[in-house]
Amino acid sequence: MKLAVSAWSFHTPLYAGKLCQADVPAEVAALGFRHVELLEMFLWRKPPGILQRALRRARSGGIGKPPLPPTVDYSRDTLNELRGARLRAGTQLVCWAVDTDLTIADADTRRAQLSHVATAIEAARFLGAPLLRITTGGKEGDSAAVGQAVDTLRSVLPAVMAGGIKLAIENHFGLSADPHALAEIVTALNSPHVGVCLDLGNFREGEVAEGVRLLAPHAIHVHAKSYAFGPDGEETKINYQAAMQTIRAVGYDGVLSIEFEGDGIPADGIHKTKALIERYWNG
Repeated sequence: MKLAVSAWSFHTPLYAGKLCQADVPAEVAALGFRHVELLEMFLWRKPPGILQRALRRARSGGIGKPPLPPTVDYSRDTLNELRGARLRAGTQLVCWAVDTDLTIADADTRRAQLSHVATAIEAARFLGAPLLRITTGGKEGDSAAVGQAVDTLRSVLPAVMAGGIKLAIENHFGLSADPHALAEIVTALNSPHVGVCLDLGNFREGEVAEGVRLLAPHAIHVHAKSYAFGPDGEETKINYQAAMQTIRAVGYDGVLSIEFEGDGIPADGIHKTKALIERYWNG
């Protein structure tokens, strides 16, 4: 079992401008971790303001969908800075995370999306990530979109294979909010280069256990999500004991990337999540 920390765990200081993503590897190393996950959405020249974030969320459809990302800076200077920061901190990049829409039917928009994926693949290779986390986009319950997502993934597989990386599709917003649809996509592709990024927090209330059970056999990356903790140290929304037992039972031996989503001090949430994982991984 390998633990990592996602840059999302530092979302509060990142959005406040107190940190930039190039600071994250050193922050992670200072907390005693040697593996880090970095996000395309933090490739900004400056963090978006509160109004910009609110407008993006409104344009993206509100709750249940991610805010539209700010204009990201994929310049070589920015990537060099990020790569150098990771190397100086002595950390290994386990995943480069991007938001994508695999269900687009419009030809021009689809070409732009495929170009975006190609850019992300090259960035992952340059930064040293063996894994690219992507999202399905689309609308939950749209059965036709499942086939579109499979076709899109098949079209990018040659570049993925040439780049020596794997694609991890996260159970997130849109089409993948239904874990059955996500399992169907991965099963249809039947490729060792494509699997699931299993996020423990992205299920409806009451459906976590079944969702983890369904997706764990397809998982090649895990987001150990956390929000808040009770006096006993337990996560208040996620049964970590059950989740860890299910993931271990299928023989998962990949990375568990801590993704603290609470509003408290990042270090506190990260350490409490780590303690929960260690408590139940061998329990």
